[in-house]
Amino acid sequence: MSGEAWVVNSDKSLHNFKGHVDKLYEDKKYLTFKWKTGRQRTDEQNNAIHLYCRLIATACNDAGFEMNVVSPATKERIEVPWTMESVKERVWRPVQIAKFPDRKSTTKLERNEVSEIAEVITRFIGTSYGISVPFPSRETKNA
Repeated sequence: MSGEAWVVNSDKSLHNFKGHVDKLYEDKKYLTFKWKTGRQRTDEQNNAIHLYCRLIATACNDAGFEMNVVSPATKERIEVPWTMESVKERVWRPVQIAKFPDRKSTTKLERNEVSEIAEVITRFIGTSYGISVPFPSRETKNA
């Protein structure tokens, strides 16, 4: 399937898109559409999510707050250092799903939703563990 992407965000762009669709249908007689609504999170936000999770993992490990897992074999609790991936799966994703149940993947988040999730996590780790890890921004990334 070959195609193009269109952003429709005004009456004019909607009119132009409709005209393009009419012409395509006239020429080809067969069209398939796929669309996204809202403004999905950016690649830069995705990178910031991963950096944020890595910073939280480092801060938790440095403060002595390791992750607890239960061994299926021994039924014992085992302390394991946090990683970027474990923070994303055990901290970020549960908050994301609690706030936005229809968005299981970060790729489905809208731009404003990323900061909403980060605010919840930042507040929680700050009040519960005394760990301060702000969500990365352009300003902090370049500092």
